[in-house]
Amino acid sequence: MSANSGKKLLTMQWWKIGVLTPILVVAALSINETLLHAAKHQPSVVNDADLFCDLYSGIGNLGKEDVVFLGASRMQTGLDLATFYKKHPNKKVLLLAQSGKGSSYPVFKDIVEKTSYQGIAVIDETEATLTDVSNDQQSFIKHCHGNFSLDRQLNRRIATWLQSHLMFLNPESSSLRLWGNFAIQRQLPDPFFVKTLADRQQLSDYARARPQKLKELHDSRLKGIQVPRHLSTFADWNDRTKHWQPLIKKFQQRGGKVVFARMPVSPDRWQIEQKVYPIDRYWQPWMKQHQLGSVHFADYTDLASFQLADTSHLDLHDKAAFTDKWLTHIQSQITGLNVVRSVGN
Repeated sequence: MSANSGKKLLTMQWWKIGVLTPILVVAALSINETLLHAAKHQPSVVNDADLFCDLYSGIGNLGKEDVVFLGASRMQTGLDLATFYKKHPNKKVLLLAQSGKGSSYPVFKDIVEKTSYQGIAVIDETEATLTDVSNDQQSFIKHCHGNFSLDRQLNRRIATWLQSHLMFLNPESSSLRLWGNFAIQRQLPDPFFVKTLADRQQLSDYARARPQKLKELHDSRLKGIQVPRHLSTFADWNDRTKHWQPLIKKFQQRGGKVVFARMPVSPDRWQIEQKVYPIDRYWQPWMKQHQLGSVHFADYTDLASFQLADTSHLDLHDKAAFTDKWLTHIQSQITGLNVVRSVGN
């Protein structure tokens, strides 16, 4: 074989590799997506620190009538932004709640101390998290200030688009899990019933969950609530919320408005929780003493009537109806906060 013939053969082989490799990759991805779709999986954006920081970087673009929503998973699953924009088409929103990370105090603290935002803050807390000083949500804030570069922002936006469209990029639907299930259990993996959107909303679709596993989750959460023998006095409990008060006052004095929200839990969960934190012993006196707007779901029959299959998070099919009613109550509180008030007076 001549040298020219050898070069032509080598070139032909590399050409085949260059053409076949993308075809095989696309085919493999198509098979993956087809199987995951058959198992009722769905695309979901990874709810990481970069996603949080990408949204948080826009807080400087918000005005006095715009809104930031803080809190935890109940805010992410309960708030329907499409409904919000229908009711308030001229307002901008940032959903800055962090699932599974306790109190939103570190985020509110950063907003007050590191930004000039003077709009509306709707803060999802419970009686327990109002006294929480663990600062778990500080990790995302620290990441925003220390590690979130322009390069990371660009990469995050590309990843967000891809994760919004491709199921195999969802960690709960990965190729490893798919083919591992095939190899070991001879069946498709169960779909995860929570989906995260690019705006950080979370959708809980309990129809995707196996009834037995959902019941186990429901029961375990109820069993995890411990009712103390003796309730602390309001004075003792209030003393453990002191870290909030200077920040609220500073935010109000520059024109900001604060509304605290207690998001709904299931009726059977509330039967237990109200024994731990009676609403008239802690929540209501705290809001009155510090002259704060608040919407506690148990105060409103139209907010307390929703069923939550896991006891703690709204089903996606109830989000719009809940948000429509909830925003009406939030708006009435905001209207009553037109005059800046001083905390503790």
